[in-house]
Amino acid sequence: MAESRPPGPDRSGRPAAPLLLRARDLGSHDDPGPRRLPAPVGPVRWGRPVLLPLSSAMRAVTPDPVLALTYDDGPDAEHTPGVLDVLARRGIRATFFVLAGAAGRHPKLTRRILAEGHEIGLHGLDHTLLTTVAPWQAARAVRESHHRLEAVTGTRVRMYRPTYGIQGWAQFLTARALGMDVVYWTAWAQDWLDDPARQIAARAVAASHPGGVLLLHDTTGDADTSGLPVPCFSRAEVTDLVLTGLFAEGYDVLPVGELLSRYPQVRAVTLARPRIGRPGRRSSPDVPASPV
Repeated sequence: MAESRPPGPDRSGRPAAPLLLRARDLGSHDDPGPRRLPAPVGPVRWGRPVLLPLSSAMRAVTPDPVLALTYDDGPDAEHTPGVLDVLARRGIRATFFVLAGAAGRHPKLTRRILAEGHEIGLHGLDHTLLTTVAPWQAARAVRESHHRLEAVTGTRVRMYRPTYGIQGWAQFLTARALGMDVVYWTAWAQDWLDDPARQIAARAVAASHPGGVLLLHDTTGDADTSGLPVPCFSRAEVTDLVLTGLFAEGYDVLPVGELLSRYPQVRAVTLARPRIGRPGRRSSPDVPASPV
């Protein structure tokens, strides 16, 4: 399979046009770096004009040792302050995809995230898998959670990450109509498992790669429904260990919005079929599905 060459900036100095690929061409979230990007083939090549507007952001195209750090499921009064303390001490800004319900319960903590220079994106109202409800209910949930989160932050919310990394047409189209881009990830630590902090951090560093988007959690958003033991490790300690490992490998760490505006984006169509009535389980995470 031919390898894609990283496109350079255009004459204005802005990043080149996005690279559209199939989601399965991006590899597993556990794969070690560097992750070589294939050239577009099949539908994503000849169907680009139609598919690109239906795509979501996955990562950036760059050989530079740089990645985005993101957190899901907060804010959480127990864990998020410690994570923020570590990020502040290390001089790192990240992106927090928050649940609007939690943001409403912890408005000061939510505003602290922004005040310390981090980005906030929407993760949902709660951790419901929205492909298990009717499309009109999914669309209403995205609209309501977007409105509630902006009421807490007092700022525009421009990014959305669906819970479990699974979205249907209703979620995607509603998010786009509200001015949000959908942002996924390409590396994770599996920090929903109750493993030692060093083991979790080692998985995160091993899966990191140039241009990647690393997924961590500042709490567990589906602890009541996942069927897994609630993790007992310190998420602040994991953050500190992850940053130590990334810095040792020469990485720069950015918020995802900054990464995707600085470098060309890799995008993919990640739209799943509805499966109404079937709850998602964190014990078997779903890789974003793509019809192409």
